[in-house]
Amino acid sequence: MNIAVYSDKFSGTLSASEVIGTVKELFQNNSIEAAYFPVTDGGEDSTKIFKEYGITVKQSLKIKDLTGTEKVIELLDVSGDVFFESSLIIGINNTDVDSINLNTACLSEVVKLPDVIGLGGSRTNDGGFGLLSKMGVNFYADEILIKDPKPSNFEQITNIEIEDSFERINKKVLVDTFIPLLGNQSAIKVFGPQKGLDQKNIENITFHLERIINLISNNLKIQLNPTKEGTGAAGGLGFALSEVLGCELVSGAEYFFEKSGLEQKINSFDLSILCEGKFDNSSLEGKVLGQILKKNKGKSYFLGGIYDYEDRRIFENIFECGDAGLKNPKKELISATKKLVNQITI
Repeated sequence: MNIAVYSDKFSGTLSASEVIGTVKELFQNNSIEAAYFPVTDGGEDSTKIFKEYGITVKQSLKIKDLTGTEKVIELLDVSGDVFFESSLIIGINNTDVDSINLNTACLSEVVKLPDVIGLGGSRTNDGGFGLLSKMGVNFYADEILIKDPKPSNFEQITNIEIEDSFERINKKVLVDTFIPLLGNQSAIKVFGPQKGLDQKNIENITFHLERIINLISNNLKIQLNPTKEGTGAAGGLGFALSEVLGCELVSGAEYFFEKSGLEQKINSFDLSILCEGKFDNSSLEGKVLGQILKKNKGKSYFLGGIYDYEDRRIFENIFECGDAGLKNPKKELISATKKLVNQITI
């Protein structure tokens, strides 16, 4: 029986490599042969994972992140594409500051350098307005320029001005979700609670995002679509990059499959084990494991932190670390993996 183990990171606890290392050790101890693949959709840890497939560093540079802390980041050479992972400077793990007081402005230091920008795993919910404010889109409270637009001051914005220096950029943008910025199933509603937003915050930000997008649309004299698939990636950064700055949104998972060579391997396994920190509705909306699940023709098992999807039948069986995995991730992963081992060795 051919077995594949695919792992994304367990956000905030274990990297994809740590998960694979733990599973591999237990499998080898039980004489189970398998192929192991760290996977990504362009979001958090994608730089590390791409490098595991032999992709090399093109350039290293120092950039200040969304808190003003200087970081050393790497740009990769992915088959001739210069790739940059945005979560390196706006990531969920960069800070625990409330996301209503954060924005994407720091990306202006690097956004013109790569050919491909990976979105996902962000701490931000600003619709990309912070970045736009550094790219020639001015936000005003009456006559006063708001130099640093964040969700906490969105209600002050009354008008928009487009500078003569404004220009669109030709980039490919990898999205880790197909969920739109606005609409019934919006990114703010789905991902906002993970970034510290309560229901009042969600309603307030949603209202002002829609209002300000209309202001931008009127000034640019083009129809902007915040309900388009993928515009919700990275707290709406997908919207700003694609609708305002003219970038092309593509599936981060599909890009990874192509560049890593994994596309040709997914259907060659009888049994696939999919590892992720949390599997929920959003996992099937463009996330890498959801895309693997759709492509896989063999049996699939879930091994991960928490399974929070209504249909448990999409996997042969589910092995969770549960809430205890947040405190003792490796211990609980070992326990869950042992249960999996018992099943597949019967």
